[in-house]
Amino acid sequence: MKIGIKIIFSVLILVFLASCATPNQQSSHGIPTISIAISGDANAEKLDATSYDSDMPLYGAVYESLVQYGEKGAYTSGLADSWEISEDGKKYTFHLKKDSKFSDGSTFDAEAVKFTIERAKIKNETTTLQTLINLEKIEVLDSYTIVLYFKEPSNQVLAELSQTRPLRIMSPHSVENNVVTGVFKEAIGTGPFKIKEFTSEQVTMEPNPYFNGNQPVTYQIKFKTIEDGSSRTLALKSGEVDIVGGTLGNITEKDSELLEADASFTVHAFKGTMSHFLAFNPENPALKSPIRQAMDSAINKKELSTKQLNGLFRDNVEYVTSDNQPTSTYDLKKAQSILEQEGFQKNSQGYYEKEGKELAFKLVIQTTEFPEWKEQAEVIESELKKAGIKVTITILDSESYYDVLWNTKDFDLIFYRTYTDALLPYNFLNSLFHNTAESHGVLADDVALTKLLDQSALTINETTQQEIFDGILKRINQETLAIPIDYKDEIFVTSEKIAEFSYSGLSDAPIDFKNIKVK
Repeated sequence: MKIGIKIIFSVLILVFLASCATPNQQSSHGIPTISIAISGDANAEKLDATSYDSDMPLYGAVYESLVQYGEKGAYTSGLADSWEISEDGKKYTFHLKKDSKFSDGSTFDAEAVKFTIERAKIKNETTTLQTLINLEKIEVLDSYTIVLYFKEPSNQVLAELSQTRPLRIMSPHSVENNVVTGVFKEAIGTGPFKIKEFTSEQVTMEPNPYFNGNQPVTYQIKFKTIEDGSSRTLALKSGEVDIVGGTLGNITEKDSELLEADASFTVHAFKGTMSHFLAFNPENPALKSPIRQAMDSAINKKELSTKQLNGLFRDNVEYVTSDNQPTSTYDLKKAQSILEQEGFQKNSQGYYEKEGKELAFKLVIQTTEFPEWKEQAEVIESELKKAGIKVTITILDSESYYDVLWNTKDFDLIFYRTYTDALLPYNFLNSLFHNTAESHGVLADDVALTKLLDQSALTINETTQQEIFDGILKRINQETLAIPIDYKDEIFVTSEKIAEFSYSGLSDAPIDFKNIKVK
C-alpha cells in the first residue's frame, strides 16, 4: 500500500514539474529530432565562431557567413546583401541584411561584424588568411554598412568569409563583457540552431526562434560522436542516427552501396571539390623529385578510384583546366627505369637499394575520418612493391595522425585531403605547400612554387590570376608534389525519418538545414 502511494505521489510531482516548464522547454517539446553522426569530438563548449576548437559541422548549424560560396569563385549573398571591391583590391564595402537577429534576440549589425573579425584577428596570430593578416582597419559607416581596409591587394577575402570558420559572425554577447578579448561564454549566432545541452558524446541543438526572419526550422538536431566508420553505418541501421556521410562522418563506399540496396535508406550523391592524395615529407632527402615521379608512374590509379584522376584538383575547382593538369600514365617500366637511372639496383628480396640502403618508406594514415584509406593504402603498398619500393603502413588515431602531420613529422609518406570549395586552390596550397621565411611548407619545399603563390596573392586581374595558376598547377604536376588517390563526392545516407535532404553546396557545413523536411 505504501509503495502504491509513493508511485502516485511521484507521478503527481512529475505532472507538476511538467506544468511549470519554461516557454523554451515547451517550444522544443514535441518537435522531431534528427540525429547526425560526426566523426570528431564536438567540443561544444568551445564553439567560438573565431576558433578552430570545435568539430566543423557545429559551426554551420549555429553561425552564418557574410557571403556564400558558389562554384569556381562565384559568391552569393549571405548576411551581406551586396558588396563592392575597390579596383586595387584593398577596400571591401559590405551592405548588410537588416532583418537578421542572433539567437538571443539581439540585433545583427555592423558592430557585430566588426567585433567578429577583430576577435578572429586577435585569436589567430599565426593564420595564413588574407582577411586577417592583411587587415589594416575596419570602419562602420552605419548600422548596416561596414568597410574593410587592407594594407595589400587581397583577392581571397570573399573566399575566406564564406567558409565555416573562423569568420562566421557571432554576437558580442557570446563573450564576457561583450569585448573583443572577452572569455568565450556561449555560442550565439544567427544560424538555424542554438545549443540546448551537451555531453562529451553528443550535442543537442534546438531551433533559433529568430532564424530566417523569425521563421525557424521545425525540428531539433543531435550531433553524435561516432569515431569508427563501420560503427556509423551500424548506428544508422539501428536507428541511433538519421544522417551519416560527407565530411560529417564518412562511411565506406561499400557500406553506402549496401545501404542503397535497402529501401529503408536513401543515398544522396553530390559532386564535391575535395581530393585525397599521397603527400611526401619534404625533410626526407630520399624523396627527391625523380623518386616521387617514379612512384607516380608505378601506381595504377584505376586500382584506387573509379574516377579519372587528372591531377591534384578536380575540374570544378577554380583555375583548373584540362591543360594545366595533364593526366599521368601508369607505366611500371618507366618507374623502374627512373630508379635505375638514380643508381638503384634490386636486391635479393626484389626491392631497390643503393649503397646498402633499401628504398623503404613509412606511410601514415588514419581511418577515423576516412575509413577507405586503409584499403587504398594497401593498394599503394602493393603497387609500389611491384616497382621495387617497400612501404610500411602505420594507422594512427585521429589525434595522433594530426600531431604527426603538423608537429612531429614522423612520416615519409602520408595520406591527406585537400580543403574544399572556396579555400581551393589558393588557401590550401598556401597553408601546406608554401615556404615561409622560417621554414619550408608542411608538404613541400619548392621555391618556384612559393614565388608563384606569392604572385597570385597580390594579383587582382582575373586573366593574370589564371595565367599564374596555370604555372602553379603545372609545377605541382611536373615536380610530383602530390599524387591524387581519389576525388571525393559528397555522399550522404539518410533514414526514413528524412523526407527531403538538401546539400548546402559547402562541404564543411554540408546540410542545408532550412530545406530539410522531417517525417
